[in-house]
Amino acid sequence: MKNRVLTTLLSFLLISLCSTSVYAADDERAQKAIETRQGLLKVVGHYFGPIVGMAQGKVPFDAAMARTNANKIAQLMPMIPDVFALDTRANGLESDTLDGVWENNDDFNSKAAIATERALALAAAADQGKGAFGKAVGAMGSACKSCHEDYRQK
Repeated sequence: MKNRVLTTLLSFLLISLCSTSVYAADDERAQKAIETRQGLLKVVGHYFGPIVGMAQGKVPFDAAMARTNANKIAQLMPMIPDVFALDTRANGLESDTLDGVWENNDDFNSKAAIATERALALAAAADQGKGAFGKAVGAMGSACKSCHEDYRQK
């Protein structure tokens, strides 16, 4: 009887320890996913900032820089669905991501694809002059805004 109680107790402790370690690993994985998402979007912002400055007339228009930055954004945007693939809601970690990213994932991924297309159009518009560039910046901005309105906390 003592052996059975001891075995049961040891089994319970082992399961508890393993479960705790699995939860800790899940939390660590979720935290890394959130940090990766935030990092990617900061890099996108790094390249988009000067473009917005040019469109607003705060920075002199530089077609080569606009084209380069827009092409970099177009390279980064397809990564967005990848870095949002892990649903981190259950971990209770702080994030600006709304549940809709995972509840309406097809729409989310579609919006990322549209933003990629708009970034490529923005790169092409940079060589067409300031007027075409300004319109393309507006289209890119509306693609970003559309996703932020639906999938990012204000």
